Amino acid sequence: MATDISVTVTVKVRFSELDPLGVVWHGNYVKYLEDAREEFGRKWGLEYMTIFSAGYYAPVFDMKMRFMQPARVDDVLEVECSYRPAVGAKLCFDYTVRRKSDSAVILTASSIQLFTSVSGEFEPSEPEFFSRWKNSLPKGNDSGSEPLSD
Repeated sequence: MATDISVTVTVKVRFSELDPLGVVWHGNYVKYLEDAREEFGRKWGLEYMTIFSAGYYAPVFDMKMRFMQPARVDDVLEVECSYRPAVGAKLCFDYTVRRKSDSAVILTASSIQLFTSVSGEFEPSEPEFFSRWKNSLPKGNDSGSEPLSD
């Protein structure tokens, strides 16, 4: 059984994040996911500055979102970000956004980040710092699984 390598952050929906229909504008969910990814890095030792200090960037290559229910002003959302082990030099995350009051799933998502040099060149091999990080994780997270297809 895999160890859960994840983090959950709480977001309170602000009025400025709504669209004209009174629900969270879809683009704001990307920010919520980023907040969770940043907290993941702080908790698990993979902050963006750690990546940068090693001479790399980790831009988002792919992101998929499925909107299940709307969120509205003052909803408190719990954004869970879970690391999904994968073969190769990439960071894969799965997300679930739930409304805290009733645990309703608002959104599910996944993202893949690839490594580039600071000059923007794609890095196809696994950087040494990333190998060390993966080896430091609790055992049970080395399945090398790939995301499910749509």
